[in-house]
Amino acid sequence: MKKNVSAKSTQAGFSLIEILLVVGIIAFLATMVATNVIGQSEKAKVTNAKTGVRNVAAKASSYYLDTGSAPTSIDDLLTKPGNAANWKGPYITAEQSKDPWNTPYVLKSPGEHTEMDVMSYGSDKQAGGADNAADIGNWQ
Repeated sequence: MKKNVSAKSTQAGFSLIEILLVVGIIAFLATMVATNVIGQSEKAKVTNAKTGVRNVAAKASSYYLDTGSAPTSIDDLLTKPGNAANWKGPYITAEQSKDPWNTPYVLKSPGEHTEMDVMSYGSDKQAGGADNAADIGNWQ
């Protein structure tokens, strides 16, 4: 014998207000995370540029010790200048010659602050600036 059971089916779901509330919370959290990640990315680039400036300055010193004269530009660390006796380079790679903003480091010899100034112009890629756009030099 078959039992015929009939039951009312009820549908349960979320109301429009509940869905909008969840979407709003997710949007708020995504905004907070994105703001923090973007800020940390720029700080990391500044730290990387400081390390790069120190590295290029050390390699420029090696160039000076090998050749007896200071490099006149960042290119002297990459390719042998015509008048450089005892050049044992390349002292840096093409990748190491650029800062995190893909701009070549600037090498001035004689420098304004040290014998050889090595600097990155920062995120604005121009002399001067403030915060993440400030110049980063080996004398700092």
